Amino acid sequence: MPYDLIIKGGRIYDGSGLPSRMGDVAVIGDRIAEVGRVSGSAHRVVDADGLAVAPGFIDFHTHMDAQLLWDPLATSSCFHGVTTLIPGNCGLSLAPCHPEDRENVIGSFVRVEAMPSQVLREAVKWEWTTFPEYLARLRQKLGVNVAALMGHCAMRQFVMGEESSERAATPDEIEQMKNILREGLSAGAIGFSTNHNRRHMREDGRPIPSRLATDEEILELAGVLGELNRGSMQISRGTLGIARPAEEDVNLFHRLAERSGRPVIWQSIAHRLNAPDLWKRLLDLAQDSLASGVPSYPLCNARLFNGRFTLKNAQTFDELPTWKKIMFLPVENRAELFRDPEMRQKLRFEAVDDTRSVNFTRRWDQIFLIKAALPKHKEFEGKHLQEIARSQNKDVIDTFLDIALEENLETMFQNSGARDEQATKEILKSPITLVGQSDAGAHLIYHAGYGYATRFLGYWIREQKVMSVEEGIRKLTFMVASLFGLDDRGLIRKGMAADLVLFNPDTVRECEPEMVNDLPGGEKRLIQKAIGVKMTVVNGKVLVEDGEHTGVYPGRVLGNGAGAQPLG
Repeated sequence: MPYDLIIKGGRIYDGSGLPSRMGDVAVIGDRIAEVGRVSGSAHRVVDADGLAVAPGFIDFHTHMDAQLLWDPLATSSCFHGVTTLIPGNCGLSLAPCHPEDRENVIGSFVRVEAMPSQVLREAVKWEWTTFPEYLARLRQKLGVNVAALMGHCAMRQFVMGEESSERAATPDEIEQMKNILREGLSAGAIGFSTNHNRRHMREDGRPIPSRLATDEEILELAGVLGELNRGSMQISRGTLGIARPAEEDVNLFHRLAERSGRPVIWQSIAHRLNAPDLWKRLLDLAQDSLASGVPSYPLCNARLFNGRFTLKNAQTFDELPTWKKIMFLPVENRAELFRDPEMRQKLRFEAVDDTRSVNFTRRWDQIFLIKAALPKHKEFEGKHLQEIARSQNKDVIDTFLDIALEENLETMFQNSGARDEQATKEILKSPITLVGQSDAGAHLIYHAGYGYATRFLGYWIREQKVMSVEEGIRKLTFMVASLFGLDDRGLIRKGMAADLVLFNPDTVRECEPEMVNDLPGGEKRLIQKAIGVKMTVVNGKVLVEDGEHTGVYPGRVLGNGAGAQPLG
């Protein structure tokens, strides 16, 4: 019997971290049939000379929960070699959800993940109530594989209604949430996520429900993973070591992993301009925790978090009380307050002079005007606010607000995302850090992180030589598959799922994001293309070739009882 596909003569990076080797990969159906020197015929033979052949990349930190409903191809992730993505991070998911709670669930995505409210309200058809029903909806049509986490916010809202954003849960309510989690895990969820980030609120200004959860509530939910010996947990607490001592945060992650015995993936370690040595402390704490025998792993990112924003939609200032109050007002009511001299004094103090430690760095030399709405301001594009203020002989806050007001709050600004590259290299190359945090599907007009893997391979590995290609591929594939229980993914081995990516290691790189109008209703978003990615293969089918979709939809919902390798 002929093979369905043979990839011939490539350099195989098998995901294990072992040295690469020249060879062939043969596929029958959705499985890898042979690896090495393959003879025989195939329905298609791909010449991989000069190309790397690797397991498909697993993007473990996405917010594609809604986008998959109208874009089952999961653009732009699929163009960068991603074959499996994990939505449901940061405590947010679209299920479970009672009909009366839909507006509040959507409101969390609108504010926390900067998704257009009109798109979500018009395009999400709510063909489900429970999490198993949501997974059944996804199974109807997928280009890439999906392994979904259950969001703590949705579970709390489902059990407690509006009180979920007001108070701690009772023991009975916690027990109900645990039962919902058990049901979801049995149907195919690969774990759950939670979020204590104090900057994360709903569209109406109320805290997202998981912020009201006690540590004991989260520990009880983690215990369900241990009880079933299945699934992983993702947790966000905001910028670690800023809101609370770093030891307090990492100790909670340790306790969660200890209680459950299951992997806990926490967010995150990065160099910060306003706390330049904090990353070292976090990395030391993470290593000590792992050395004690509990599976608690930090994530990091290979891309700059140079988020764009306007004063119509920005989370940048949410920890600054006066700014937050104004930013939660209707857009039409903000201008009057931004013009008021007395109000500006308060805004200036919080954003320039206050010494209290918050996520916002107060570095106005790191905030750039990148797109002016009026021709008269085009000369300022690409310049930081301090430079613009000096050129106008004005205060930096007056400069910022005057330009934004004159342009009806449509001026596009950007945080530079600057960080120390040597520190970032140390974080990336640590064997315990997961490389990810693409945020794919979120912040759609403000930043695009779809190309985290191609940037990692092109910039950090090829150009900066931070690690071997073998180790980089391990971090993007087998390490992720192992921690999230995707036991038949992440390796090129006989019998494993045929999720593969072919790329040119000499040219692979992410492209600059582009603005398009392809969301439902013609709304705008940023997309990101790739250079040097020849082919993305999902479950044995060529999904993308030379940057173009082939027309097939071979993706699956992965997880227990979902037609893929069971978890456990």
